[in-house]
Amino acid sequence: MVFIIESDEFEVPIPHLVSNQNRSIKLHGFPTFYSESGEYLLPVNLWLNFLVNVRKAKNINSNVRAIKRYWNFLESNGLRWNHLPKQKSLKPTYRFKNDDLLQSAKNGLIKLSTAATYICHIVSFYKWAGHEGLIHYSENNKPFEMELVQVPNCGPLSFINRNFVISSTDLRIRNPRKNLEQQLCPFTEDEIRTFFQIISSFTDEFLLHQMLQFQCGLRMEEACFFPLSLVFNPPSHETRFDIEIGPHVGVPTKYGKIRTIEVPASLMKKMYLYSVSSRRAERQKKQTTTKTLLLNQRGLPLTPINVTQHYCKAKRTYKEITGRSLNHRPHDARATYGTYRLASLLEHLPPLDAMTLVMGWMGHRHESTTWRYLRYLNREQLNSHAISIMDLFLDDALSAKND
Repeated sequence: MVFIIESDEFEVPIPHLVSNQNRSIKLHGFPTFYSESGEYLLPVNLWLNFLVNVRKAKNINSNVRAIKRYWNFLESNGLRWNHLPKQKSLKPTYRFKNDDLLQSAKNGLIKLSTAATYICHIVSFYKWAGHEGLIHYSENNKPFEMELVQVPNCGPLSFINRNFVISSTDLRIRNPRKNLEQQLCPFTEDEIRTFFQIISSFTDEFLLHQMLQFQCGLRMEEACFFPLSLVFNPPSHETRFDIEIGPHVGVPTKYGKIRTIEVPASLMKKMYLYSVSSRRAERQKKQTTTKTLLLNQRGLPLTPINVTQHYCKAKRTYKEITGRSLNHRPHDARATYGTYRLASLLEHLPPLDAMTLVMGWMGHRHESTTWRYLRYLNREQLNSHAISIMDLFLDDALSAKND
């Protein structure tokens, strides 16, 4: 089995052609591979160095996992990465795909999407190795077959050209994707109620973050960076407020788009009470320049990592209480808002008007993204009063904590 050592930064000399003075450049370290016998795995390490120091890849974790799994498979089966018999069933690449990745996906050990990603990394490795001359390909010595694949064009000019033709390989693993409506996974009312009863005992910051996602449709990072400057003490006669967010107020919206969101008065009141609380004041002292509402223990803006940690804890607690898994991602809170808010609007407005409002609040770039919520509602027939019910028992959850 291969093992990995994290290498430190290192310097590489650059000879100077004019003078006798030599210069050097500092390169970033990368995960360095060795075989079980201690052999330095040159092709793998050269590829990882290429990804880190030439391509400047920000994250190679997936590449490392893929090539480690592939090399372990080679060593376990006595195969060589550069020995590519003419018969496909004997090639290490096809054996890795069929005997390891697909078999593991079938047994539920890895997801099919993970298998598809890993095989793409292996293909990239072989393409790079061929380009660098580490292996010479011929008709009788090649890791895969190249082929042209048609991909549907979902862009604005799809009526002119319905498909793109891209170059691919016959190693690719087809991952059956859900259609747009199937991808929506909003919480049910019971799930929302139980989830908020659980997190009512969590930190104020996480609780408010989830409220911003569930009741305003914010993305995770948008809620993390919700600015303090937009929080105020709401008048008692108002029920909802239109608030403009975007990079101009420090909110990293998708595509840098400025959009108007709606904030329930009850949530604005909760955010205002938090903004003037002694808890936040103590955190603010640690970083006096921080301008976001929600602060972590160091006085910095709440991060997606902070949110994910609390979210995982809530999912574990949910399963302990109900005996069922909470099969939702943090982003599904946003889908919950869009689905239930649209259901509420459809009771009073024509579908097109309701769609336009939701599209603006959620900041969808294309109408097709918002239309899938309507198709989902038509199929699921959700309660049209759900958004009002959700507001009510979310308020109850927060009130119970404050009491």
